[in-house]
Amino acid sequence: MTIAAAYLVSEGVVLGADSSTTVQVKTPQGAGVVQLLTHSQKVFEVGCNSRIGVCTWGAGNIGAYSHRTLIAQLSDKITEKTTIEEAAHMLADIVMPRMKEYNVPFIGYYMGGWNPETRTPACFHIELKPENKIINPLQQGLCSFSGNPIFFSRVFRGFDPRLPHNVLDELKKTDISGEGLEDKFLKAFERASVPLASIGFQDLPLREALDFIYSYLHITVKAEKFKFGPPSCGGPIEIGFISTDRLFRWVRHKPFYSAIIEQEGE
Repeated sequence: MTIAAAYLVSEGVVLGADSSTTVQVKTPQGAGVVQLLTHSQKVFEVGCNSRIGVCTWGAGNIGAYSHRTLIAQLSDKITEKTTIEEAAHMLADIVMPRMKEYNVPFIGYYMGGWNPETRTPACFHIELKPENKIINPLQQGLCSFSGNPIFFSRVFRGFDPRLPHNVLDELKKTDISGEGLEDKFLKAFERASVPLASIGFQDLPLREALDFIYSYLHITVKAEKFKFGPPSCGGPIEIGFISTDRLFRWVRHKPFYSAIIEQEGE
């Protein structure tokens, strides 16, 4: 799995993700083996010297096609007049036929940058299945997390998003009952939880938005590291951004020799 994030602010768009990929392969004997690789890339600049960036989660590749290749194909189609929304639909048109070809059930993307002529920033949440696509714009000042956002929700909202339903399930095991209990409980829980959210000014300055993204990615990676069981995300955190006055830039980007470093500080 993945923890991927996008933050749309008035100064631009921030994209971030971890670097782990889980792959399941068959041995020559036919047994299924799961491998966790921790130096994959999930944040991409669309082409070179580009005003558009992409972050992905879900399937790590589509059969013989990597996300790197598919995004490179997208970059060949983009012109100086292409809007971010148009580019999002172009990416879906490239990816979905490959998903059908290789029977890949789901892929998610964030695509962000600035539109030509107006230089207004925009970011889109893209969910693709072989038969349909959902492409929705992010609201300015909204940070969105996907893939494995549980620990982000725990810290931001003050509780695990599964908690209200777990409590409701326990209540149903007791003699507490009544018409509309589930609806009343969930609405009351929602009202009670609103003051717990760690929310403040949302249209952050760009550098603060970078800090926000990194902080929650880091929390998730560390929480996954120390819980029981194999981590669903991990590896180096990568963050890139596109400001309205400049093209894509990296904040944190692992070098291509990162997987062969023997020890920290080498």
